[in-house]
Amino acid sequence: MLIVGERINSTKEKVKNAIKARDASFIAKEARSQVEAGADYIDVNCAVTSGDELQDMDWTISVIQSEIENVSISVDSPNYLAIEAAIKAYHSKGGLMINSITGDETRLRLILPIALKYNAKLVALTMDENGMPHTAEDRFSAARKIYERVKRDGFNVENLYFDPLIRPIATEPDQAVQFLKSLHLIKDLGGAKTICGLSNVSFGLPNRRLVNSTFLSMAVHAGLDAAILDPTDKQIHSSLRASKALTCRDEYCSEYIRAFREGKLV
Repeated sequence: MLIVGERINSTKEKVKNAIKARDASFIAKEARSQVEAGADYIDVNCAVTSGDELQDMDWTISVIQSEIENVSISVDSPNYLAIEAAIKAYHSKGGLMINSITGDETRLRLILPIALKYNAKLVALTMDENGMPHTAEDRFSAARKIYERVKRDGFNVENLYFDPLIRPIATEPDQAVQFLKSLHLIKDLGGAKTICGLSNVSFGLPNRRLVNSTFLSMAVHAGLDAAILDPTDKQIHSSLRASKALTCRDEYCSEYIRAFREGKLV
């Protein structure tokens, strides 16, 4: 299970203010805490700082990689120019992920060559010109279109992570079920993997951590390969460790036992 730490996102007021103020210590602390909690990649989103996204992304990436050796970065932006600027600023020896493309041809044409050039993993949202998907079949249809397109252009589909777009169950009660059904369908596309932005499922509900952690366990069982989440959340961390043990992704429960001994389970 690949974990992408979600905490450095400019939609959060404290993060936005830190980026605007060039508060390197705050950003470094956020990155370090996520890596120490088990994040494989650090997601970086600077899209809503009200400043120059390219400069903000360049600065944020530079701070993180100066503090953490060989850190892996997920560049999260709707702007292909910001994505390329971030990757050019990245000089560590970790991995790169681009979040994200869709089935929209313009976005594919702009971002896919960047992923190919820098050998980056690629998150693909399962949507196209028809808009947000509602059913599992809609998600699969968009995923298959993207899969065939990127494979034709020579992208390694084993580096492709489909995000079937979980939506809040508070307003769309069937969406968790549709999401889980879509995982089974998408996994039939040879080599492709799945990912989700976990916290979207609980938006508008009380005790969101309970909903998030329960949904994560269900998604792991359904075949989820990666998740964008807060790795410092002990409840999420505990559910993930237990889920991996229960689904034979943790040989002899060694990761679960280690996390218990280190006081990381609740």
